[in-house]
Amino acid sequence: MNQLRAITNLLETALTPLALLWARIYMGLIFFRSGQAKLDDFEGTIELFEDDWALPFLSAEPAAYLATGAELILPLLLFVGLLTRFSALGLLVMTIVIQALVLPLNEHYGWMIILTLLIALGGGRLSLDRLMAK
Repeated sequence: MNQLRAITNLLETALTPLALLWARIYMGLIFFRSGQAKLDDFEGTIELFEDDWALPFLSAEPAAYLATGAELILPLLLFVGLLTRFSALGLLVMTIVIQALVLPLNEHYGWMIILTLLIALGGGRLSLDRLMAK
């Protein structure tokens, strides 16, 4: 039983930081690429927020700026593991809004799970959050 506990502890110690790093990079890439696409055709992005992605609580232009900014800044923070919980929370809120009001897709539920884990566990040992905490 002690050997099993030792193996479990070793796996947890070795794999958790890598899993959190992978989760940060994976989620960051999804949102950063989306932000780049919005920025590449920002007038088209505003039109999408006017026509297809209209939000009941925010007009098109501010929504386009807010979404694009969040999709470019928050992933950069995730990549380096700085303010990980805050960044993941912002992207989680964005994902919930997308799922509920814009484009319901099953893949969003996976994103929500990963982002919730990042909120709960933070950036891990391989993050600037951890380095700054010392």
